[in-house]
Parts: sequence; C-alpha cells; structure tokens
Amino acid sequence: MKPIVCFLMILICPGLLFAQKNFKVSFVVPDSTILKNLSFSYYDHKTRENVSLTPVYEKNKATITHSYNTVYAHIRVELVSGDSWPATTIFATEKPATVTFPEHIDKADPFGTYTLTNAENPRQEFQAADEYVKEVKDLYLQLYDSLAPNWKPADSLDYKRLTTAKLAVDYKRLEYISSHANAYSSFVLFEKYNSTLLPPELLSERFNAIFPASFRNSDEGASVKKYLQDRVALEEKKKAISFITKDIDNNQLALKEVYNKKNVLLVFWGTWCGGCIEEIPTLREIRQQCPREQLEMISIASRSPVEKVREFIKDKQMDWKHVVNDEKIPLLYQIHGYPEVFLIDTKGNIIYKYSDYPDLHLAGLRKMLAGMAGKQ
Repeated sequence: MKPIVCFLMILICPGLLFAQKNFKVSFVVPDSTILKNLSFSYYDHKTRENVSLTPVYEKNKATITHSYNTVYAHIRVELVSGDSWPATTIFATEKPATVTFPEHIDKADPFGTYTLTNAENPRQEFQAADEYVKEVKDLYLQLYDSLAPNWKPADSLDYKRLTTAKLAVDYKRLEYISSHANAYSSFVLFEKYNSTLLPPELLSERFNAIFPASFRNSDEGASVKKYLQDRVALEEKKKAISFITKDIDNNQLALKEVYNKKNVLLVFWGTWCGGCIEEIPTLREIRQQCPREQLEMISIASRSPVEKVREFIKDKQMDWKHVVNDEKIPLLYQIHGYPEVFLIDTKGNIIYKYSDYPDLHLAGLRKMLAGMAGKQ
C-alpha cells in the first residue's frame, strides 16, 4: 500500500521530487558596528530576483538561514556605505557555512579578502567571464556611444550595426560558458543571460548539450527550460501568454477572454519609473482616440504602492484597467526594462513590442493603431 501512496503523491505533487533545502551562513567581522551596515539576500529562481533576509545578530556575528530552490544557495551581501554599495556573492549548501573577515577590512574593497568554510566564492570565475568578453563588449559600447547622440529610426543601418555588435557579445559569452560548463558559476551566468539577443531555440540546444545532468535536471534547470520555452512563444511565435489576475478594484481579469474580443495594449510600468511617467500623456491620447470596443488597455504596475497607483490614476486621468504588484505577469513576459508595451491582436498574436526597436513617443505604435482602426 505504501508504494502506491508514494506514487500517487508524486503524481499529485511533482514538486516533492525536489526536496526543500535550507542554508545557514554566519558572517563574522572584527567590529560589530559593521554588521548593521551589511544587507543580505538570496536568489529565488522562480521569481528571478534577490529576496531580502533579516539576520540574527550575536556580538560580532550575523547569521542568516532560509530555504533555497537553486542547486547551490546564492547569497548576496552588500555593504551600505554612502553612494558606494560594494557587494559579493557566495554559493552555499545545506552544510552550515561561515564567512570570516580579516581583522583589518579594506574600505575600498571590503569583500576582497575573507575566509570561507563550507562555501564558495565565484568572484574569480565571474571576473574571468567578464575578461573573456571584454574586447567585443568594449567595441559594442564604443559604437553605442557614437550612435546615441544622433539616434535614428529602427530600420536604419545604424540600428542593425548596433544589434550585430550586441550579438557578438552574447555569442562570445556563450562561448565562455560552453567551455566551462561543469562550473556552477557558468550555469548561473547562463541563467542570468538567457534573455539576450541569442535565439531561445539555440540557447535551449546549448543548455541540453553542455551542462551536466545534475544542473539540467534540477529544479533550477527546469525553471531555465520553462523560461526559454516562454521566450519561444513571445519572440519567435509572437504569441501572448495568458494570465488570470485581479485588477486594482478586485475584479477578475483574464487576458485571453479580453483579446478574444478586442485588441489589447499591455503596458508595464511603475510609479518609480521616470520614463513610464513621461509616457502617460501619450497613453491617455491613445485611450481617447481608440474606441473601447476595438482596444482594451491594461497597465501592469510593478513594485508600486497601491495608493500611489490610485493617485496616478486620478491625477493623470488614466482611464483604463490597472493591475498592481502581480509580479508573476512581468515574469511571464520577461520584462527587463521599463516602460514596456505590447500590442496583442484578437488571435493572441503580439504585433508590437516597444523594446524591439526605438519608438520615440510611441509614434510607431500610434501609426499601427490608426491603420488598424481604418480597416475596421
């Protein structure tokens, strides 16, 4: 009977295959006053962000503990010091780990020297990866600096040159990762940079070909594969990923139900984002010019206080649907910069994406919407 029960539990709760792991890391410093200026976080691959942690203090020691879902726990430590926030990353396991700082800490490089017990410092490996791409990255940055003052439309030769230069950086980085695939630091770099200009199908092929099974078949590996599958849907198939959420007034909102009836303008923004705020008057004009039976507008505010969003809606007359702090949606749409705008047609096709090419004042989007209105 027990084997049957276990089998059913795996069917019902596949997440049990990846048992919960917990880390415990202590940081020992010569002066306890330094501890209060240290901030701690760990990386959660499901949300693709660093999550803050509150340590337990004991004299000159700070201890953090939490569950983790990556192959190794990614611990990030920052020293809050004026305008400069130096930081370091360490990898830990379930074995209790200790980070011991020397008696005299270099203020210019506080994380330059420390002793690790049951933990690893990937700093040299990350530096080696940066050095490997430095030459092509410098060429890209030089080209960008030369073009930025006189930026031209997306179909210009300059834009294509810049894209080609950026691709060269991405290919060079993938080359480094492929030649160091047994190192967990390379797996982390691959996860960090899998939203590059490189085609997701190429990245999926390399993922399956170069990394050991212990990385590929982990919970973290499954997340990387899912992320790349979503990229295929968004970038190559140009298909919207549906979601169900609640709007700011607690009404249910299902994206697929909306775009089955009319086109949808999906806007990602935040109350903290200057470029997003500058864009609001243009969005308001679009709302006024496009009939509601033809176009639904949905703004997704990220990391923004609800009351602050309500103030913006009222003061800036943002008369359309709003969703606040449902962070699974920016993750689904792989938002890496704000503002971001998608136009979705009634077949669920993504027919416009703001970050695909420069579109000052959304002029290209407005032209597209005007053309669509003329056909109806």
